Amino acid sequence: MIYESKLFERVTEEEYNEYINNEFVNNDGKFKVEKTIYQVLFMLFIILALLSLILFFKLRESYIIRQRDFCLTFIGGIFAFISVVCSFIPQLMKTTCMYNVFVVNVLIIIVDFIFLSRSIRVILYYYFNIFKVTSVKNKKINGPYNVTIEPNYYLPRLYKRIKRIIAFVIIVPTLISIIANCIVYKVDKESRESCDFTTPKDALKSLKTNVGKGYFRIVAINSVIYMIFTIIATFFLFKIKDANKYGLKFECISVSILVIIVSLINAFLQRNASENSIYGISTSRKTQYPYKIVLVLFEYTKGGRMLYTFILAYMFFSSISLPLIHYYSAKKNRSNYLDDSMYSFQYFYKVLNTPTLVKELRDIAVKEFSVENVLFWENYQILQLMVYRYQIEYNKAKEMGDEKLISQYNFDEYYQHQVQSLSSSSMDDYTYNPNMIVPKEILPYYLSFFEIFIDFKGPAVVNISGVTNRRINNNIHSCPTVGIFDDAKNEVVELMYDSIYPILLKENKKHMRRTLS
Repeated sequence: MIYESKLFERVTEEEYNEYINNEFVNNDGKFKVEKTIYQVLFMLFIILALLSLILFFKLRESYIIRQRDFCLTFIGGIFAFISVVCSFIPQLMKTTCMYNVFVVNVLIIIVDFIFLSRSIRVILYYYFNIFKVTSVKNKKINGPYNVTIEPNYYLPRLYKRIKRIIAFVIIVPTLISIIANCIVYKVDKESRESCDFTTPKDALKSLKTNVGKGYFRIVAINSVIYMIFTIIATFFLFKIKDANKYGLKFECISVSILVIIVSLINAFLQRNASENSIYGISTSRKTQYPYKIVLVLFEYTKGGRMLYTFILAYMFFSSISLPLIHYYSAKKNRSNYLDDSMYSFQYFYKVLNTPTLVKELRDIAVKEFSVENVLFWENYQILQLMVYRYQIEYNKAKEMGDEKLISQYNFDEYYQHQVQSLSSSSMDDYTYNPNMIVPKEILPYYLSFFEIFIDFKGPAVVNISGVTNRRINNNIHSCPTVGIFDDAKNEVVELMYDSIYPILLKENKKHMRRTLS
């Protein structure tokens, strides 16, 4: 009867009662095609999602995956997968009310706040990488040591603080929701009796009749809080520069906007199409019932729940599947570049020895949260210049007949000048013996380099192999040579070549050709 009414007319009391009692799972007439579609989508999602999770785990050491924080993203992907599966099940069979409460008030809240924490991580790490550049640039070698202003002291603490913030954003709302559900179960007799652990019910009819409404007030409050923080995070995300059009920024912003839109639709439908809604109150002498279009939307979206299920699926796609697409796309592009001389390793070294192009690489690395690699290269070049300057001054002192005169040269002033400029010139024509013991006059600069980029407590630690790291750690305090960081340099250069150099090629290929011609 309800289906004979016009979409933009209010339904009658008889039609409204028919709507309220209309189930989904046992209704093989109206919803037969829709249930078949859900069954197909359910199976397809499981197959594709499991395949994506396996590939994501397999490629966890790749740059694209590590940039997104493998652990946080993988855990978020698993919870998103479980949430989507659990959200589909009520459309395939009857479920208990407490099952639906667990999905909405625990699982989905965990997923929401994991993805909010990923947005917060993008914001914090972007500004943290900018801060790294300033801090490493301003690090002092000699002079009075103040532990509170040394980057080796405060940058690792900032890094740990970011980790704590992310953990707080995920854990605290989840615990509050669990505690709130326990309180409702304890004090709300009506919700406790109507929403039990054992009686399977049609989820759509339960939504229409507000079964266990005490529990679902919790998700409404959480949704408001989540939307407020999401809007704030989105505002800051728009200010962040991303090196990729469909990178982390796109992922976080698109998810945030979709969540906001769907949450508003969900709230509207819950308020206007369920029993005891505002339309069900008496106005004057007549009860006004909802418009038919609102009821139709409620049924087809399952009170907005299926809209949110598709958002959860999109969250999974954007965080797990999209990086895999980026990985294989980058791999394909790399094979296309093999015949291009500009993509050769030799050409990349020309780029690394061109200060203006290194600055562009640094800007890209900030956006990719890997600025420590470019800072490593720039400071490695400074170490080479220090060795070169030492050899010049040593030869001068030797020609003057007194090698001790080298102690009069102000190496710190020379070093600070190089650090402040961060634009070392090409060292292609300079050669040195890598096995030469580091002279005591420039040893502090080697130790500082180790503390910043190699030591695990350093403010800008680079990702090098364990073998290289152990070798440097064993030699740095015994008999360091001027080539002690050469192996680490090779690994960092290779990492930049595979990660940020393709982005530079894509964005500034013509400019690079003109600069290096």
